[in-house]
Amino acid sequence: MPLTHAVLALVVERRGYGYELVRRFDDRVGPAWRLNPSAVYPALDQLERRGLIESGPRRGGTRRSPRIVYAATPAGAAALEGWLATPKAQPEPLRAELYLRLAFAQRRHQAALAAQLDAHASACNELLTRYPRATHAPAALGGGTLLDAAVVARLRAELAWLAQAREMLGHNAAA
Repeated sequence: MPLTHAVLALVVERRGYGYELVRRFDDRVGPAWRLNPSAVYPALDQLERRGLIESGPRRGGTRRSPRIVYAATPAGAAALEGWLATPKAQPEPLRAELYLRLAFAQRRHQAALAAQLDAHASACNELLTRYPRATHAPAALGGGTLLDAAVVARLRAELAWLAQAREMLGHNAAA
């Protein structure tokens, strides 16, 4: 559902076609959350079925594959305002595959888990390097700056947890 609302926000902001919406999403959200183009079209279909967007005139593309432009309806603009104004009290669950591996691993998997923790830490560090503007106090806070700061804070917290988990794994190996 959050992806559907994000797509709706992009369409309310400005009309667009599928791949353009993906590009705008990537520009807005940054490298921490890559949107698969194949996920946009089901979201657009769902929004259109609910009457929140409508297909506009076709433009560009080729004769065999014209581009369908989507525009928000007044109901879509109202739905977006409602979504943005409604707080969500529940934190997001930990759904990364790494956490499932930790949940189901046994003592014999310690070496593999250590390698996975190290690989995850490397990936977090690499992603952290893509957020240079979030490490300095911004002159003005905008949505992107706040999002970047949130991503950086979560990556740093993840790295701290990974270091702790790696240490715990080392202590378990000695036992």
